[in-house]
Amino acid sequence: MGQQKLYNDFKYHSQRQSVLNSEISALLNGLKTKKNERFAFWEAVLGKKISEVAVPVKNKRGILFVKVQDSIWRFELARNKDEIIKKLNEHLKKNSVKDLVFI
Repeated sequence: MGQQKLYNDFKYHSQRQSVLNSEISALLNGLKTKKNERFAFWEAVLGKKISEVAVPVKNKRGILFVKVQDSIWRFELARNKDEIIKKLNEHLKKNSVKDLVFI
């Protein structure tokens, strides 16, 4: 009798944990989607190629932080920073991007 109860408790908790894991996974996917929507303008302005190697991660008081794949791309993007800021602000129809920081 005691072994059956132990098995039922284990089965119950395993099912609950499975439900909890799927809920957490769905929540994290939702957060990723929201983040991608927040910076959807990035690919529209700079194109698919650049958006594959450089992804905005944070906007803090007009400073857009962009995670870049490697140092070569970071160098190229830094060289064109003023032009990129201009294009972004034209697309957004306001001067909300004051600076870019490539990380």
